[in-house]
Amino acid sequence: MCRIYGYFGSDRAVRAMEAARDAQLSGGPDRQAHVRGEDWGLGCNRLAIQDPSHGRQPFANADGSVHAVFNGEIYNFRAIRRELAGHGVHVEGDSDGSVLLPYYELHGDRFVERLEGMYAIALVDLRSGRRLKLWSDPLAVKSLYYEVTADGIAFASEPGGLAALRTGRPEVDPYAVDHYLNWQCLPPGRSLHTGVSSLRAGEHLVHDGRTAATRVPRTTAPPPDAGCTPDRLGSLLAGEVERMSLQSAPVAVQLSGGLDSAVLATLLGRRRTDVTAFHVTHEGTHPSDEETYARDAAAHAGIPLEVVEIREAELPELIGPMVAALGSPNATPHALSAYVLFREIAKRSFRVCFVGDGADEQFGGYRRYSTALAATDDTWQERYLDRLSLVPRARYRRLYTPEYRALLDDAGGSRERARELLGPPAPARLEQLLAFDRMHKLPGLNLRKLDHLSMAHSIEGRVPYCQPAVTDFARRTPDALKATETRRKGILWDAGGPLVPQSVRTRQKQPFTFPVDAFLAPGTKLWEFATDVLAGPRLSTAGFLSAAAVREVLDAHAVRRDQARLVWGLMILELSLP
Repeated sequence: MCRIYGYFGSDRAVRAMEAARDAQLSGGPDRQAHVRGEDWGLGCNRLAIQDPSHGRQPFANADGSVHAVFNGEIYNFRAIRRELAGHGVHVEGDSDGSVLLPYYELHGDRFVERLEGMYAIALVDLRSGRRLKLWSDPLAVKSLYYEVTADGIAFASEPGGLAALRTGRPEVDPYAVDHYLNWQCLPPGRSLHTGVSSLRAGEHLVHDGRTAATRVPRTTAPPPDAGCTPDRLGSLLAGEVERMSLQSAPVAVQLSGGLDSAVLATLLGRRRTDVTAFHVTHEGTHPSDEETYARDAAAHAGIPLEVVEIREAELPELIGPMVAALGSPNATPHALSAYVLFREIAKRSFRVCFVGDGADEQFGGYRRYSTALAATDDTWQERYLDRLSLVPRARYRRLYTPEYRALLDDAGGSRERARELLGPPAPARLEQLLAFDRMHKLPGLNLRKLDHLSMAHSIEGRVPYCQPAVTDFARRTPDALKATETRRKGILWDAGGPLVPQSVRTRQKQPFTFPVDAFLAPGTKLWEFATDVLAGPRLSTAGFLSAAAVREVLDAHAVRRDQARLVWGLMILELSLP
């Protein structure tokens, strides 16, 4: 697991590479190195987990004609090593990254199709037809940002690293505000800055020194497979957790108290004796509190539980560092809970943490799926997209200045693009929804948050539910086994139910959350902080939002007409502006 950066097509100063390195140091504190050639450079900050004595980056082949850097984990690397040995290729050590470059030489660009794991890969091939090549894993678990200009291309794992390599002054993308309010984040392929993109799920980019070409694989929904049973899913998850936990370092697991994380805790507890669960609570009494369920799940798994409490008084001091760590605005309040949780996991010297992200998007766990399945009219798509926005579209557009609304109406706003992405029909409505969430919402919101907040504390977040084999299984599972109008995530409950305690099996589903409504109540420290931030927002002075409309939101919340999620979201966006 690392942070990577580089450029191709025109030279950058050594100090720019060093600045990109330093901007991403927390994600790779163990070793930093870069290599430069004629009009190209690759760098890597390493977080050494698998075989720290080997796998030093940047990688190079024997004659120095191909160089590569890599961020992520390849879980089938030993099978790849055996395949390479069959072709007479010997790879030193037991590092997963060491197999990538010889595997590329063996299979060419299609080598990524055989990788199982999470990754962002950058490779410079100096043989005939010099090229820089970038790849993202099938769900974009690992982030990679890039900018293409007349001076070539620069890339980095984090926006701050890319900023150090940019040759021009950054400008805020005028469409970013609309994207953020529509998605609660910036969707894959977009960023806060004009001209800066992020690799989308499964995307492959090639730059020849002059222009860039990108390709995103197009996949068709496979036919339903009656062989996708709960027993097979249970065996699949057990196998994935096993091969994802082979390193010698101790393992943490984020334990919310729900099904997804409780299953992982039990599977980890069965194969290792050095697993510790971590759970976050919030000062006071809240309906969303899950500590009792987390304690039951940890006891059932036979592993110790560490409970981390977030106190009200420290909230204003936490928000700035969290926003900086995110690098890109994210409106989900539980990002703060995740930031603190990873901080405490790091303090206890863990480097690896398993998380349950992706299970709901793979197997239909959210209430919005059942609601959409039950809809009988043609408005269900728009209502579904409203559920994914910070507030419904009609509400957030009332915040815009007339000029900003006109700009969006002329060019086509973020909602129009979301409709296009959701629109392609699938064999059934559920898979249409899951494909949209899996390829767009999950990478842009949850996985980008996980990547940035975990690596800000030198923690590698591992996501078994996002493994390619799990995605393939979920796509082939008949819809009725995943979600119906009355039951959600059915096959996962059937597979994982025996692995969790009775209290977890019988509780109502609740997402990992942060009690923003309580902490943002008028008179609290967080309310004072938020109103200070939004008293004269740059969002208004820049012409995006109406200052009067923002003031109305604050005034309404002040008299107990709940606007907490909107206030939080606007505060995070304001603090995210450069």
